[in-house]
Amino acid sequence: MIAITHWDIDGIACLSILYKKFGDKFKVYFSSPRLINNTLIKVIENNDKEEELYITDIATNQEAIYLSSYFRKVYWIDHHEKNFNELTSRVHVYIKNYKSAARVLSEYLNVEFKYLDIVDDIDSGEIKNDIERDFVDYVVSIRYFYPKSYDLYFISIAKNLLNKDIKEIIDHDIIKRFRKELNEIYRNLDKNITVIDKKYKIYIIKLDKNIPSNYILEYIKEKIRDNPDFVITLYEKSKRGEIRTLNNKEVDEIAKLFNGSGHKYAAGFAFNNEREVYEKILNNI
Repeated sequence: MIAITHWDIDGIACLSILYKKFGDKFKVYFSSPRLINNTLIKVIENNDKEEELYITDIATNQEAIYLSSYFRKVYWIDHHEKNFNELTSRVHVYIKNYKSAARVLSEYLNVEFKYLDIVDDIDSGEIKNDIERDFVDYVVSIRYFYPKSYDLYFISIAKNLLNKDIKEIIDHDIIKRFRKELNEIYRNLDKNITVIDKKYKIYIIKLDKNIPSNYILEYIKEKIRDNPDFVITLYEKSKRGEIRTLNNKEVDEIAKLFNGSGHKYAAGFAFNNEREVYEKILNNI
């Protein structure tokens, strides 16, 4: 058996549920909607086609459906919008519009998981307490400071979630380091913001640091005290973008311009250059 899951808290929770159901003697890969095709190619190159494959908390796409069909049986469990037209006989897709993929997987496998409510809060951007905030910052800080070995940390977290309290798992020292770094990013953020105010009010933010866009949303709400229709974060190094909304506008219209995918109110995409992004938005929105 092989598992591919997202590299956020929802994806880690999915892995924990898989461990609870099947034990921990299977290969694990972390990926994202933008990189799933490349990840599948890597998995195909390094594994036997008779394996069963679970893909969790990653949006579907047609090419990925075809690629995953290399394996004997594929279970694709998710909560993002469907993004394919054709399935093969080897691929079973189970998508529900739940707040987290972990809740979908828990239902699908009939496995109880005590942290589903916390994962729902976090993945839907509805953080309710300090524990949830600390858990988010902890997981993000691991990817930020250990980009080449974060997978080992995430596997450990997934296993520990089965028998430990979240408070016991969190390392507050690394959180302090990350929050200090985050404050430095915030200090320079204003000069990297472009505002487009036509049919919709759109913020476009350029970042040279790899922090999730929810931190940008918080900055806009709490520091700038604005409520734009859309917030588009452009990550200059990885050439990827994330689209969010601060007033329940559906992001589909923008996501489709860049062949992006994701949730109703959150999506991601890849881009070649920043000028292309600005031009498409100005000419089409």
